[in-house]
Amino acid sequence: MTSDIYAPCPPLKLCFQPSDFKGCPTGQTLPAEFQVDVTRLRDPTYCKPRQIFYGFGLNIQDFIDYHQKYQLPSPLPTETRSGRWTRMMDQVLEDLCNACDFDLRLVLPVSVEYCCMLSLYDSHTIVAKKLEDNEEQEVIQIIRERLVRVLTSQNARWFYSYIEK
Repeated sequence: MTSDIYAPCPPLKLCFQPSDFKGCPTGQTLPAEFQVDVTRLRDPTYCKPRQIFYGFGLNIQDFIDYHQKYQLPSPLPTETRSGRWTRMMDQVLEDLCNACDFDLRLVLPVSVEYCCMLSLYDSHTIVAKKLEDNEEQEVIQIIRERLVRVLTSQNARWFYSYIEK
């Protein structure tokens, strides 16, 4: 039954409109229109800008492959397929966080390419959470080494979240 948990994931089918992607920055730098004005946080009339997330896009198959490669504990065979995938994703995230010694998050991105993203930062907390450049490069290097097939042609970038808070 163990080999069944590594059965390939069917392709994801999501429907997004081109307008869902407009305005999301593509570079590494967070544009001013997405930065939180920390001097106004206690002002009840202040509306924070839309929250965006910085990291790498992933698909379920990437988690399945990682889980198998690093021989993480198998989910219970009685779980549903989506339950097994959720458990695998959680285990992969925990393993990556431990390897990087950094608090990564999984986010549902607005994307036609990816069903999930591994987030280093979000635009609302980047000021408090941002690593020094050399530390960030070290974390990214560890992620690249562990997800080599996925991240060879992908740079970290900003994503809108599918579910806004």
